[in-house]
Amino acid sequence: MADERISDLIGVDAPEAALEVTDRIWMAVGTANAYKVATPEGSVMIDAGLAGDARRFHHQLSAVPGNPVRYIVLTHAHEDHIGGHRRWAREGAQVVAHRLCIQRDEQYRQLTQFRVDRAKILWGAAMNLRTDSGRVEPTPPIEADIVVDRRHTLEVGDLTFEVMHTPGAEGPDGLTVWVPELRAAFVGDLWGPIIDAFPNLFTLRGEPYRDAQQYLESLREVRDLEPEIALAGHFEPVVGKEEVRGVLTRMHDGVEWVWDRVVEGMNEGKDPYTLMKEVSLPEDSPLHEMYGRVDWGVRAMWEGLAGWFTYRSTLDLYPTPPAAVYPDVVDLAGAEALLARAEERLAAGDRLEALHLVEMVLVADAGHAGALAAKLAALGSLFDEYGQRNFQEAGWYRAEIARVEKELEGAES
Repeated sequence: MADERISDLIGVDAPEAALEVTDRIWMAVGTANAYKVATPEGSVMIDAGLAGDARRFHHQLSAVPGNPVRYIVLTHAHEDHIGGHRRWAREGAQVVAHRLCIQRDEQYRQLTQFRVDRAKILWGAAMNLRTDSGRVEPTPPIEADIVVDRRHTLEVGDLTFEVMHTPGAEGPDGLTVWVPELRAAFVGDLWGPIIDAFPNLFTLRGEPYRDAQQYLESLREVRDLEPEIALAGHFEPVVGKEEVRGVLTRMHDGVEWVWDRVVEGMNEGKDPYTLMKEVSLPEDSPLHEMYGRVDWGVRAMWEGLAGWFTYRSTLDLYPTPPAAVYPDVVDLAGAEALLARAEERLAAGDRLEALHLVEMVLVADAGHAGALAAKLAALGSLFDEYGQRNFQEAGWYRAEIARVEKELEGAES
């Protein structure tokens, strides 16, 4: 269920000590994992966890072999992977990051308020975020000692750490750390936080589209290494060469299938909305949509290739949205007639069409109790179906339903 996945991802029941994965690899578990790989001459860390986990991670990983930490590699710029890296840097560890990680971190800092406000809407309750509208200050920027472009090799003790650029799954700045002597690949969020979940090529929280072709290339590149253990940013390691290959292959084949259908449809002149309805995974695909969604990925692929103009309407080129004429429609048809049709649509299972009609009325009269009640019914029905398959949608529906309930209470009073 979506709520359970959110709880899992925010690190409930974190262990009190670092976990020994092998006699050379240690893992601190929280919202995201951090890893320490020990050698006789110090260690290399991969990721540093969320800021809220930083003190605990530092305590746990300092207590295991491999001191001092010589390097800390940041697999990408998301807060749950970089939050504690400054603690280790202050003790002399050199920070390794991709060039685009530094750029992406700066973009996040510039959009701090925008991103926090959206996080409050989607996951405020689940993550105990403050819901006031106070100003949020950006975190300090990443200061990397070693900036990676395509590849960089670290030699520490008796181990080789090949830092590889593997973009696509969670953004353009992804890094994988390959330790050939251990046959171990530290993949960050290469397959996202949940195994066998269709990737977030589009994020509801708001980020640039992820490049599906880059992602496919990254999956192939890591698969070709034939790792015997893959250590991801979230949840348990995947152990066994065939098991690791299976995860990477399932992700690759699912995304490639959708990509091929989108390209074929575009060449047939189909717009993104048509393809969002038509394209789905094969019936025997093991991938699920708890994290990313196929139809969102379809639109991200279409618009990533062609931009947002669909050649369907001149109106798309200009800043006057359809809602600009909703009051005219309400004035001509009447609010009650539109709501009656919305009720008919809702009864027939056409919940999205019902929402379109209801929102026409609400643009004309934001406090219309009948329209708010109809909207609440439509949202509740949608949540019952879609809110259970995707935790991003679950967060949106919870917040939207709560908002409409409050507005309806005010309208009725």
